[in-house]
Amino acid sequence: MLDLWRATRPDGGIDIPIFSKSDLGNASLHGKDDNGSSIIMDLTEGFPFEDPAQCLAELALPYPASSFNALGHPENIIWNVIILAGQRPGPDPLAELFGTGGKASIPINGKPMWTLVVKTMLATPQIGKIVILAQDRSMVSGSGSREIIDSERVIFAESVGGIANSIASVIGKSPLTWPVLITTADHPLLTPEMVREFIEGVGSSDLAVAAVERRTVMQCYPTSKRTWLKFRHGAFSGANLFALKTPATNKALELWSKAEQDRKQALKLFWHFGPVLALRALARTISFPAALHAAGRKLGVNASLVLLRHPEAAIDVDKISDHSQVESILRGRAKTGKKSTALINCALEQVSIFDLDRTLTRQPTYTALLVYISWRVAPWRLLMAPLVILTMVGYLCKFYSRKRVKEIEQWLLLGSGLQQSVIDREVQHFADRLDKTGFFNDGRTAIARESAAGHRVILATAANGFYAHALAKRLGIEDVVATRSLWKNGMLTSKIDGANCYGLAKREMVDRHLREKGLRRENLHIRFYSDHISDLPMFDWADEPIAVNPSIKLFKYALARNWRIKFWK
Repeated sequence: MLDLWRATRPDGGIDIPIFSKSDLGNASLHGKDDNGSSIIMDLTEGFPFEDPAQCLAELALPYPASSFNALGHPENIIWNVIILAGQRPGPDPLAELFGTGGKASIPINGKPMWTLVVKTMLATPQIGKIVILAQDRSMVSGSGSREIIDSERVIFAESVGGIANSIASVIGKSPLTWPVLITTADHPLLTPEMVREFIEGVGSSDLAVAAVERRTVMQCYPTSKRTWLKFRHGAFSGANLFALKTPATNKALELWSKAEQDRKQALKLFWHFGPVLALRALARTISFPAALHAAGRKLGVNASLVLLRHPEAAIDVDKISDHSQVESILRGRAKTGKKSTALINCALEQVSIFDLDRTLTRQPTYTALLVYISWRVAPWRLLMAPLVILTMVGYLCKFYSRKRVKEIEQWLLLGSGLQQSVIDREVQHFADRLDKTGFFNDGRTAIARESAAGHRVILATAANGFYAHALAKRLGIEDVVATRSLWKNGMLTSKIDGANCYGLAKREMVDRHLREKGLRRENLHIRFYSDHISDLPMFDWADEPIAVNPSIKLFKYALARNWRIKFWK
């Protein structure tokens, strides 16, 4: 699958587009230089061919001129990086054990640890300049680092007065302009794919923190000893990845300087944001995403949690047991190699499918629409609201099917029929109102990103088609699979034509829709976004299930299966 990004050449030249096979950790630049000559530049290790041009030709990647129209998208930006390579006050036991000047230079399979992190960042297409912060440049020395030291993209800076103060001294200033990614030199298992997933998860947040849920780590590394922050929905370990996207995060740096020593204790950490939040964290009555969001509000920033699927993202090198484990994992990677699926994925047509209610919208839309139309067309029908509530209770008691409840609800609030002209007019008004504040901005960004990458984007929703198409248009989606209403003589009836597009029926309807478009499932790579466990048939059917603002049940299910989890705003 191909993502389209915007990059500035390290030498300061013109902007050129990147077509990035970022899900595989591979990438290339393809564009034109100042003289109009074509550019194809390998940015990573792991291409299936030694020659990047041969790789691109073999994969037959399309580069239509229309693909360049999305380069100005606000989320397709280059991130600068700070790598924390100094050490805390006092001697570091691990550095003393290995006889190195600093922890960052501890050898991992014969290579200084910090060089592995830098090479990962250099191989990540979304990364620009890299600043290495340490108290002394000698702390980041060692064999095999000359190519990094000589790189124009890598800059060394001296730490001053603690981590937060050191970051504040370089961040937001040339060449380290916003946005900035922060990681640590003791994170040698970091990969371009982890970095890409984190950046994608930041969305519209000012500040974001990466973490991995305990079950994700324990399933693969049951003997790994990590520090866990425990919250309502589970326990989490930090992934040593932080995103500071705007100058508003300067307040967070100020707090960091005060709370840094409490980073591994949830109660002490959140006490800096007030006793209520701290006690909720202690009692585990608040989820980790909600706690971060609340802490961000105290600082006047939009803060979010990004959960990573990769268990290795939680494993840094703090102890000798960590060191042994990391070396073992890296030897395993080198032995097995990267099983590139580039040829397979590029041969498949990419399809991205989005649910609607609570995935792309803040609130459910069906009842809201019916109430809106009723208020504008026949306000007296709102007196039927108690009967609507009774019908919903009947559904919970399993007296009615979900399809039948929708039919009864529409009949009570809209009557047995409304002219199409009236419906079309009111639906457009409703869609206009929803377009202002009712959609998640991060959802819009995801749709734009998938479209720019050349994916076929589909809205698949239980919402009725008579209004789902209008909402899809506001979101920039043309393909819609929705519940069909029955029309008679130009009048919208309360009856549903066929199945309600929900659960297993949704998967069957999407499959039928694709076949009608001449697409066979075996020739597709499907990415599916939804918030609810009722879409489990679609999740299981998709190649890439992504849980968005998940319900508690879906959250636990997604964690158990190591699905991607996103918290959109």
